[in-house]
Amino acid sequence: MFEFINWSGRLHEEEAIYYFRQIMSALQYCHSFNICHRDLKPENILLKDDGQIKIADFGLAALQQDASHRLKTACGSPHYAAPELIRHQFYKGSSVDIWSMGVILFAMLSASLPFDDDDMNVMLTRAKRAEYRMPPNLSKEAKDLIKRILVVNPSHRITMKQMWKHPLIKKYDYLDDLPRRDALLNDTLQNACTEPVPESQVDAQILRQLRSLWHAWTDAQLIQKLGETK
Repeated sequence: MFEFINWSGRLHEEEAIYYFRQIMSALQYCHSFNICHRDLKPENILLKDDGQIKIADFGLAALQQDASHRLKTACGSPHYAAPELIRHQFYKGSSVDIWSMGVILFAMLSASLPFDDDDMNVMLTRAKRAEYRMPPNLSKEAKDLIKRILVVNPSHRITMKQMWKHPLIKKYDYLDDLPRRDALLNDTLQNACTEPVPESQVDAQILRQLRSLWHAWTDAQLIQKLGETK
């Protein structure tokens, strides 16, 4: 996507939203499993010849342990990092992904970045304060969505569910039939094997790998969860 924007310049709104809706759907799927990417940027969005996108490089991805769990590792690319990341605050992974999506949308529609300066400290200060100049060529719907995404306080930032209902996104519903179900995770698990795993059959190596992901839980808690039925 980065090379495509550099080559073609700013994208027509319809084309940009065609890609953006795919990004939304892909991230919604990841977030439904409590997985956040944390390094979203055009360089990590692959664009196929038929216009389909693939999100790549999950090397900095993290697992949100539960609804109240907050991450604390500062990572990702500075130009796309949310204020709470830059400030080294505890944060919710899905919220920082949404901020990055806003920067990507801005880049697609204007072929520029909202927070950019030769001086990194100046750039980071602007990002922390959400200080940027809105491109005049954008539609009122596009300006409004960007304003709702690039909000300093993550609790006031637009959510994915709200984004699907935004006028800019709904205006292009005809472009695809991507799933936008609130109960995506439950729908996925309906077809999954939910037979409990006896404690005697829990592999120690796999348990260590689970422990690295679910680091807020003890081995005993993980084994208990593996033995539960849905």
